[in-house]
Amino acid sequence: MHRLQRRPDSLQPLAPALEQRLLQAGLGHLILLAHLTRAWPTIVGAQLAMVSRPQRIRGRVLFVTVTEPIWMQQLAFYQSQLLQNIHRELGDVPIAKAHFTLAMTPPGPVLPKPEKVIEFCPLTPEEEQQVYEGTARIVDPELRDIVQRAWRQGWQAKR
Repeated sequence: MHRLQRRPDSLQPLAPALEQRLLQAGLGHLILLAHLTRAWPTIVGAQLAMVSRPQRIRGRVLFVTVTEPIWMQQLAFYQSQLLQNIHRELGDVPIAKAHFTLAMTPPGPVLPKPEKVIEFCPLTPEEEQQVYEGTARIVDPELRDIVQRAWRQGWQAKR
């Protein structure tokens, strides 16, 4: 077979031209992120690739989103192995650390509406007082509010 001669005005692959332009614009980290995303299943394995994704690169840090806390803990535990795999797969890349964050989980299946709507009864003044006193020592207002809501819902669910 003979090789077709390309004319200067013929179509060229877009990827090399795009990579060159991104490098000129100082956006080489986007190219690296694209390579990481493509190689991610090889780097972390099929199971972890289904629950995690390289999100961005800032400086020498790779930010990875993970869908479940247990998988995030697993990735954090094996961070040095992950970095070795990245360098083995992509060569000498400027990534020295990985940072893992919990991602919003994808929406699940639509569940049918329950036939009977459960209505929660309000707490008695004594129960409200116990919630307030029991959480008064929690300094962080956001955490205190979360604990109070959980406490109230626990009592209401028991009724």
